[in-house]
Amino acid sequence: MVVEVLAFGAFVSLFVLSSAVGLDECGVYGWDIPAPPENSKLLQVHVIARHGDRVPWEGQSCWPNDPSVWECTLTSAEIPMSSDTQYGKFLPRVYRKVYKTGEMLPGNCSVGQLTTIGYNQHIQNGASLRKAYVDTGFLPANFDGDEIYLRSDDEPRTLMSAESVILGMFPPNGSMTEVLHINTMDQSIDSITPNDVLCPKFGEYEKQFLNSPVWLNHYNAVTYPLLTAVSKAVNFTVDENGLDHFSDCLLTHQCHQLPWPPGMTAQLADECWTELAWQYYNLYQYPSPQENSIVGIGFLLKEFWQQMNVSVEGMPVERFLLYLGHDLTLIALTDALQIADGLWPPYASMMLLELYEVPSSGSGFAIRIVYNGNVLKLPYCSNQALCDYVEFSNYVATVVPTDITTQCATVKRWKRK
Repeated sequence: MVVEVLAFGAFVSLFVLSSAVGLDECGVYGWDIPAPPENSKLLQVHVIARHGDRVPWEGQSCWPNDPSVWECTLTSAEIPMSSDTQYGKFLPRVYRKVYKTGEMLPGNCSVGQLTTIGYNQHIQNGASLRKAYVDTGFLPANFDGDEIYLRSDDEPRTLMSAESVILGMFPPNGSMTEVLHINTMDQSIDSITPNDVLCPKFGEYEKQFLNSPVWLNHYNAVTYPLLTAVSKAVNFTVDENGLDHFSDCLLTHQCHQLPWPPGMTAQLADECWTELAWQYYNLYQYPSPQENSIVGIGFLLKEFWQQMNVSVEGMPVERFLLYLGHDLTLIALTDALQIADGLWPPYASMMLLELYEVPSSGSGFAIRIVYNGNVLKLPYCSNQALCDYVEFSNYVATVVPTDITTQCATVKRWKRK
């Protein structure tokens, strides 16, 4: 195992270069949720999850002569309706979107489509959430829109994953058709992942990172030799611009028991995943975790924090909030909250932010973070698993935007006329 420490100004990277992909890289069927702390009362839960298993997210060929065919049996049906429609005894007609065979991927799948495996992963996640929060009496037995908030970006795989979670958490129990609201945003300004359209400063930081000594030293020492070794092994060129796509193809093929290109080895694949994880975890720490979060994932984190504040103040607010996003959502959040493990988040990963009333806590309230079944200790809370809410809030205040006009502004470069 090699430990690499890189520093540049206020930016410090500590990354374990052994394996960025754990044993459950293809996801699991339902993460366990630990019991609540003793002498506490649960007030609110935020669940942030990655979509479930999917097919490759780019339509271009994974590699020359790839024989894989992607067949998807999971589809979605819908019907146009008025925004004030709530319930009905039956639906007279629904419409199913069907992708023409071989449109971009060989087979009948759309790019990045959720698979039946991914659907079942989140059904089981929903069952785990029901056991933890419904069976204990925290939430009602049936879905209640006044208690539960659903949020996803406008991607089919995340929307369907949200539906799967709720289906596992609240199985339909009657003949009435329920209409549930999933809140989403136009993708160009969505905050579910860091977004340089929403905040141009994030794009500026990304460009600066790719020209920094941190990146250039790493590229020369690790990235370039890896790309050379991979290209030689598979007998075609894999460059820095194609590593993301190539690594994703390796994982989706592995998760569906499909062949890799001749010459590719498990060790090289692991090094590709490790390299990709290094790039994103370190990007989201540049020029510091706080500065990057303010212009990136801090927009989403601020949503959580505002809802928690309402709950702490005793005002009416949803008690269970579900957000469906992506791997980069969780990488950026763990970086911002200083709980990153350097591993690529498996499909159907879940982070829970639980708000408790705790009489023994200084403020009377505390936060617990659970990530893929593990309770995490927070460095800004003396490495305690249960973090006093004031301490948590004091830290969060340093990683969320407060003045978008100023903080998202980029440096103007004037040209001589």
